Amino acid sequence: MKRIFYSAIAMLTLTLLSIRFLDLPLAAWIAEHLRAHALYVKTANVPDLLAITVAFLSAVCWSAYTLLIRRSPSRLLRSAQTLCRVVGTALPIAFGIKVVLKWLFGRIEPRTWLLDSNTYGFHWFGGTNGYQGFPSGHMLVLTPLFMALWHCFPRYRILYSVACFLLAGSLLAMDYHYLSDVIAGTYIGAVVYLAVSRIVR
Repeated sequence: MKRIFYSAIAMLTLTLLSIRFLDLPLAAWIAEHLRAHALYVKTANVPDLLAITVAFLSAVCWSAYTLLIRRSPSRLLRSAQTLCRVVGTALPIAFGIKVVLKWLFGRIEPRTWLLDSNTYGFHWFGGTNGYQGFPSGHMLVLTPLFMALWHCFPRYRILYSVACFLLAGSLLAMDYHYLSDVIAGTYIGAVVYLAVSRIVR
């Protein structure tokens, strides 16, 4: 319990410090140096496929689980079964939490803020188009996936770590999110994973 309390305090502190001192300068710097890059321009109107991804991965996990439980038990199969159960449960829950929190905080997204700096801030209970920045939905939803892989198949932890950092870095580099959005999304996703993992196990 103490560990959860201290980690929550640490996350809240980092998030508030980022909001106060880092978010706007970093977003402005990225826009100044990367806005002319072809990738930055082409990603301006990329559709949000997170809901489809969650539905697909959840369906795959539960389908795989129903097949795995019919086979003779082994250490590898047990790890795969745990992975499927945890991911198949955690992803929909994380996605639901993401939807609620984005609507609740209504934080303007960096690209919207760059078009009109006077609209910066949190627009409470107003999380609609352009005002769904906090927390990062991709980090919140995919962090449980990375953590499940980390615990179930530890041999490839370096790959999961690299993938997680690349995702976070791309969200920042494309001005999809502020740094604090990424920090909060990652932490909440980790909490979702730990809670679901404990219940499932």
